[in-house]
Amino acid sequence: MKTVFLFLRQGISNRNLLRTDFLKTLKGQPEVRIVILSPIGDEPGFREELVGPNVLVEKWPRTKVGFWERRLKNLKDYIWVSRNLTRAIRVRRLAQLGWWGLVWRDLLGALARRVGVTEQLINDWELRIYRGHPEIERLYDKYQPQLVVFTRLFGTNVHVIKEAKKREVPILCLVESWDNLICKGPLAVVPDRMAVWNEGMKKEADRFHEFPSDRVVVVGVPQFDLYADVTNFIERDLFFANHGLDPGRKLITYAASTEGFIPDEPEIIERIYGAIQGDQLETPVQLLVRMHPITSVGLKAEYLRRFTGRPNLVLQGPGRTSRLHDGWDPSWSDMLLLASTVFHSDVVVNIASTFSIDAAALDKPIVCAGFGSGKKTRSKYFQGIFDQSHYTKLVDTGGIRVVYSLEELLASVRDYLVNPMLDSVGRKRLREELCYRLDGKSGQRAASVVLRELGVGL
Repeated sequence: MKTVFLFLRQGISNRNLLRTDFLKTLKGQPEVRIVILSPIGDEPGFREELVGPNVLVEKWPRTKVGFWERRLKNLKDYIWVSRNLTRAIRVRRLAQLGWWGLVWRDLLGALARRVGVTEQLINDWELRIYRGHPEIERLYDKYQPQLVVFTRLFGTNVHVIKEAKKREVPILCLVESWDNLICKGPLAVVPDRMAVWNEGMKKEADRFHEFPSDRVVVVGVPQFDLYADVTNFIERDLFFANHGLDPGRKLITYAASTEGFIPDEPEIIERIYGAIQGDQLETPVQLLVRMHPITSVGLKAEYLRRFTGRPNLVLQGPGRTSRLHDGWDPSWSDMLLLASTVFHSDVVVNIASTFSIDAAALDKPIVCAGFGSGKKTRSKYFQGIFDQSHYTKLVDTGGIRVVYSLEELLASVRDYLVNPMLDSVGRKRLREELCYRLDGKSGQRAASVVLRELGVGL
């Protein structure tokens, strides 16, 4: 029997791999033993859902990052950013560090490069100083995996993957999201092979990380396999009834951003809702506000206080909350609700979210708001999000409309309500460039990469 470790740290990875045909395909191979390692691996409900004849669940061991580990990780980041490979990472770091913080890190990174220090050299140093951790070693000794799979290429606490490197166990990264290779920084640990969403990411792996293209496989987006068959979705009448929506009104869905990205977002929603209630859209509409998975208790309370009980406005939670890094662990019903929400929306509005790709996958009109509430509280990162960051990949397809005032937003929504086929060519291009194939088989393709690495035939 061949054993594969699945190190899954985030809800987005659970959505991609545990609740799609990826896991089903692996489970269908009796000669494969799957060991899922998760921060919530000790939770009874999680274990009950997943443990089976050839599936085991373990808790991801918690370990601390050492002083030199952190210093080396930071130096590697300075070197990578100072190479000026992608504007997206510089926009992100400028927002995080400020101008002076970025300048001195650039100088340090450039100096390190000049004396011959590279990201790969630092990777080698990191592995040399890695001494192992008893809990991680116990898991490797107990199961003796033939392959280690993880999803998050970036971070500091990657001891579980360093252990695989130390033991020379092959490593596969199923990169968890479309933006990871362009704006998250250098690779924390270099895998032996990657599987990615699309051809663009394959090129980014080579261009930005010098990772050979012949070791990258394009598989699509497993979490979007659900979108291939709309008959799975909740029927419109039932969906509207469950949410207390008026079936006689058009539906605008507003997908809230990551908390802190634009702190005055509730005020933006307030302005949009005010325009709806003032009949400024010239057709009866209603607003559904979907909260982001990373929404603090305080912000959630503000949403509930401000928007509960208002006519023509409903709030929707992101799904099952969890102690995972991104705060959620979406169940199959949560995924079905998200898909149904997009499918029954007439227009989708957000700031600069992956939700735009969900909408394009179902050919729904998308408006991205490039304006705040008028208060000077939005993050510096927001300033260049549409023309200088990773999000330009979406903007350049012509599949979304970026607006810079409430008036422009209302005008675009009016246009789409009258003719939802506007910009459909751009949305098609967005689907093709970002999603690869929406044929319902991405999970199977991702699983086939794992099985090939294990030497097991489908």
